[in-house]
Amino acid sequence: MRWGVVGALLLAMALCVEALAATAPAARVSVSAGPMGADEIATVRASHAWRDAGGVIRSGKDSQWWRIDVDAGPAPTPGLWIVAIREAYDAQLVAYAPPDYRPRPLATFDPAVQQIGSRQRLTIPVPASALDQPVFIEVSRARAQPMGVAAQPMQAFLAADYARVRFSSAVLSAQLLLAIVAAIFAFALRRWMLLLFCMWVLSAAAYLVVMSGEVVPLAPWLPAEQAMRVAGLGISLGLLSAYMFFFVLLQVRSRYRRIARLYRGILYACAVLLVTLPFIPVDAFTSHVVNALLLSLGVLTLGMGVARALAGDREALYFLAGWGLVSVVAMTRALYFLREAGTPEWLGYLHPAADAVAALILVLATARAARYAEREMVSARRSAMTDSLTGLPNRAQLDAGVARRMQAAGGHAALAVLFVDLDYFKQVNDRFGHDVGDACLRAMAGILRRQVRAGDLVARYGGEEFVVVLDGAGSGSALRAADELRAAVETEGRVVGAHAVGLTVSIGVALRCPGDDVARLLKRADQALYRAKGEGRNRIVIDTGEASVAHAVTS
Repeated sequence: MRWGVVGALLLAMALCVEALAATAPAARVSVSAGPMGADEIATVRASHAWRDAGGVIRSGKDSQWWRIDVDAGPAPTPGLWIVAIREAYDAQLVAYAPPDYRPRPLATFDPAVQQIGSRQRLTIPVPASALDQPVFIEVSRARAQPMGVAAQPMQAFLAADYARVRFSSAVLSAQLLLAIVAAIFAFALRRWMLLLFCMWVLSAAAYLVVMSGEVVPLAPWLPAEQAMRVAGLGISLGLLSAYMFFFVLLQVRSRYRRIARLYRGILYACAVLLVTLPFIPVDAFTSHVVNALLLSLGVLTLGMGVARALAGDREALYFLAGWGLVSVVAMTRALYFLREAGTPEWLGYLHPAADAVAALILVLATARAARYAEREMVSARRSAMTDSLTGLPNRAQLDAGVARRMQAAGGHAALAVLFVDLDYFKQVNDRFGHDVGDACLRAMAGILRRQVRAGDLVARYGGEEFVVVLDGAGSGSALRAADELRAAVETEGRVVGAHAVGLTVSIGVALRCPGDDVARLLKRADQALYRAKGEGRNRIVIDTGEASVAHAVTS
């Protein structure tokens, strides 16, 4: 699935290059702001009070009328040409095009307005024979965001439009796949914070659908005047979810206690505002407050990410690579908006692509962090159940292992426990030092591993005591295994390292009897061990449940 997402993103990038190549303008277009106060097209056409507008249409507060002149050269491509207006969003426009100059409504989100191609551009058809005459645009309502204008032959426009649709579809597919991957990781790894990340990815996908105008065929019931409000509210909720996700990812609460209080306060304020927005009139001040709060969260988040990256936190580097890209693109767009110059064509493709790439980086980084945390947890659990010196299971794992074997074996299946103790181990420590004593314990663990079967349990009980649990062993096989172990220790333990320590062991063997539980079985083996030690050491005593039998061994 991960490679499927990567493939979708690579396809999106390839389609981005294709779309940019296809959108090369075929004619030079100039835009002029028209006379103020004119209310009829005849008056506008006769006016000479036009001012150069730098190739873009701005909001109606500067001028209600705009003039578009197309210079396609002395021999324009014959047929129908398309004058296209981009980034119109929820603007309400009326176009007057040659040769008849009849009014033609233009609106991205109005299903009643017919479009040539997709709704990513507002289109005005003009015959090639009429390109020497201007096109007039009446702005009824528009945002401060400038609207770019271009002109192409119809076939070239349709090819470019198809490339744009393919690009946005690929990015949308990648975002939806990433949302699915994030949700799967959330449930598989039990990292519920990924669901917050999933909400941001879905909100970015929904924002792309609305801003490209594709929401019209998908949701024709959505009122045109509410489409942008829904998009803005959705992306704001998505950003809020993203910042909540980063609060956990960057471990703000534990690493930045003072900043954490401010961060949570801004999060709560944003949440309250965003919840109440659908039920209150939204003015410019309210929007500015929400945007200022979200911007504050962005600055805080990036600052903490940089600080963690400088401190060597690898997860913070992934965060900067992902969210830093989104932030740079967003700030670049904001700069163009502030200049009121209109965003360049390439930025319109970079914005959704950056969201998708950032989502991929962040979801993989989070999954990586989750897997690392899972490995750390498994390692910690293993350490808690393993003796650090010998690497053998410790007493806690021994008790659990014996209980499992007794339960799996049933009430009457054979089971034997060997309690093994190194003879005179205190003297070894006193004579050679504790480092040699530790080496003896490690050597003993190695002998035990080599002497038992793969399915048997070997554990360090504590100090110089070890326990071996033999599945399916009766008295004969248990005694043979114990004697082989005793002999191996006597032979292999004569010298440990460069020290002639002369290791031997005493072994107490207990066979499982009906009614035994873990504690009783281990106690019987321990009692047999102490009898072996009391009878001279380097020997085996077996407790069959009826009587204890000592097996003295000549060294």
